[in-house]
Amino acid sequence: MQEKMEKSNIFHTLFLEPEKLINKVVTSKYNPLYYHGALPQFIMYVLFLSGLLLFAYYVPTVDNAYFSKNLINAFTSVDYITNTIPFGAVVRAMHRYAGDAMVIAILLHMVRVWFTDRFRQYRWVQWLSGVVLLLMVMFIGQTGYYLIWDERSLLLTRMTVSAFEAVPVIGEPLKHWFLNGRNITNLTLSNYLFIHIGLSFSLLFALWIHYVRMTRPVITPPPALNYLLVALILVAVYLFPITETKMADLNLQPTNMEIDWFFLWPYWVLSSAGAGGYWFWITVLLAVLCLIPLPMFYGSKAVEAAEVVTNKCTGCRLCSLDCPYQAIEMVPAPAGSRFKLLATVKAYRCSGCGVCVGACAFDAIDLPDLPDAQVNLKIKELLEAK
Repeated sequence: MQEKMEKSNIFHTLFLEPEKLINKVVTSKYNPLYYHGALPQFIMYVLFLSGLLLFAYYVPTVDNAYFSKNLINAFTSVDYITNTIPFGAVVRAMHRYAGDAMVIAILLHMVRVWFTDRFRQYRWVQWLSGVVLLLMVMFIGQTGYYLIWDERSLLLTRMTVSAFEAVPVIGEPLKHWFLNGRNITNLTLSNYLFIHIGLSFSLLFALWIHYVRMTRPVITPPPALNYLLVALILVAVYLFPITETKMADLNLQPTNMEIDWFFLWPYWVLSSAGAGGYWFWITVLLAVLCLIPLPMFYGSKAVEAAEVVTNKCTGCRLCSLDCPYQAIEMVPAPAGSRFKLLATVKAYRCSGCGVCVGACAFDAIDLPDLPDAQVNLKIKELLEAK
């Protein structure tokens, strides 16, 4: 109970107070905290469009003819996009900072879902699919840095290879898959491009799984919020333009690099803890994220499902229509009833959110942990206090 109280106080400080302030300024319709799940999806569309424009001029090769004036490879094609194509630098920087914005939006979504306990019971599919989506976004972003093929790309590639080589049994096959061969060749960049684009479009399927148990998911923020988000990305493009880098040289070993802390922090872990420590900490982090939906993980009992008060139910369907998780089904009422239908709760789907209690006008459905009478009493107390 003490843990729940502390969690509630932290949530109040981090979200509810800013939420009230934002509502006063822009009204609840445009409060971004109410669209924390939809914002990453809009950013994904920005990434798709900007990535498509970059793909039109990208050449996935690692040619070693460094002194050729007519050299065309991955690095020079990126340089051509940045310095020659009209607005190419803007599109490239938008692609980079939109990726960072997507990670921020996903983390905001994850933290808010955790604080509001919207990961329990039937919602475990949403949580675990969200973890998978986060991993996919992280890997897509990392492969984007490989594709530039500058000194940082080469260092990232060699660090990844060293991490794969430390994996028992399957380490060598993983390395060959990653490099698309035994050594870095033109096929390596082709593989990076395939992974980057292929995983990006796979996000759409993963999102379908993420939404499959929700009846009315909010997937599109208001246009005004979208315009504001694009404007903020453009501000980042103007304030932090992408700087020039050096082409990768396979004969040299880069020793340091600029770290994008949104995507490349695992490489900081790898350099600090070594390959063995890297896999240990990454495994621990993933285990923690995946175990969060289990009640025993946070020392709490499972949420009890809502219960229908049979003699009060009129079969009006309101609770069934409002339930976000399709946990309430209307079935034929027993013989002798005045009504044709009766609400029944599928306990394995119920998350105890209480939406059905608010939807019912006849006090015909209750949460075992919070009966409707207690809710009404609390509301009266709050009204009297005002």
